[in-house]
Amino acid sequence: MPRRVADPAVMRALAHPLRLAILAEMWDTDRPLRATDLAEILGEPANSISYHIRRLRDAGYVLDSSGPEGATARDHWYVSPQRGITGDDDATDADGLREAFGAVLRTRYSQVAEHVIDAQAAQEKPLVHVDDMIWLPQDLARTYVRRLADLADEMRRAAAAARTSAQPGTPFTRYTVTVDLVPQVRRGERLELPVERTPVRADRDDQPDAF
Repeated sequence: MPRRVADPAVMRALAHPLRLAILAEMWDTDRPLRATDLAEILGEPANSISYHIRRLRDAGYVLDSSGPEGATARDHWYVSPQRGITGDDDATDADGLREAFGAVLRTRYSQVAEHVIDAQAAQEKPLVHVDDMIWLPQDLARTYVRRLADLADEMRRAAAAARTSAQPGTPFTRYTVTVDLVPQVRRGERLELPVERTPVRADRDDQPDAF
């Protein structure tokens, strides 16, 4: 279950690409990790990883953990057990929280764009990237929101089942998935189709019968 965050400063702690990358790796593993492990995975200096882990720990996203059997006392191990974040609707500084969450989203979507570009350059398949702007009535939009959410849940369940049942040595690839159907807002107001461009249906009583 995602962690609910009410403090803008705590949310803003994630508005750094390396911190989001650290959390993604920690969420994806089923064991504690050291800064040196993450440095090797991410190709970043260990001292930089250590610094950002401390900032994540200060914000409560990362916890100290005991190491595996045989670990030395000088090693520091970390876990991030609560996957995902969301804003708390009861936050006292709602405007500050929205601004901080926006900073995190901009960082995240920049990373997603890089994933798409890198996969396209490497000609990796299967790859699909779809974005569009679609005018929908709200009842139809709600229908697709539910269907998209159900599809995301189905993919998560299928991924978990595949990891449980796969034969040893089965290659797995990590895929980036984003699912968004968001009403556009301009200057604080929902962007609506102009009245003159909306469908007009004449009263059926005024139309001749058709055979």
